Amino acid sequence: MTRPPGIRAKWLVNNDTIGVGKIELLQKIDECGSISGAARAMDMGYRRAWTLLTSLQQSFAAPLVETVRGGNEHGGAVVTPLGRELIARFAAHEAEIMSGFAETAGWLASVQADMPAPLAESDSGAIAGNAARKTRNNYGTQSKSEDK
Repeated sequence: MTRPPGIRAKWLVNNDTIGVGKIELLQKIDECGSISGAARAMDMGYRRAWTLLTSLQQSFAAPLVETVRGGNEHGGAVVTPLGRELIARFAAHEAEIMSGFAETAGWLASVQADMPAPLAESDSGAIAGNAARKTRNNYGTQSKSEDK
């Protein structure tokens, strides 16, 4: 299955990069009302989410997210107006880039190579139909290597 051509925006702010991952984290925090909920929604560990959020926050003079400590009150997190504006501006910038990229994307789609569909894994975890995998050695010829 071949993925269509695309383009990704990254911003550089105070020596930190801001891309779709950090923006998605802000969006998930806004939706879930907590950093841990956002991390779960993104299938990411809490510590990783906190690290990304901290690096993002250090680039701005005002908070992007305000947190309330947990405990009996069950803490939470709220995306500030600045954080919401960052999300909106990033989305607008991506849309602008994509509209300018449409013609190029069409051309790239017409000339890109077809990629084979990924192989499905069987219940045993081995690649289906490949108990003995074929690999290429340094000389470009095929050799069989048994699964260990």
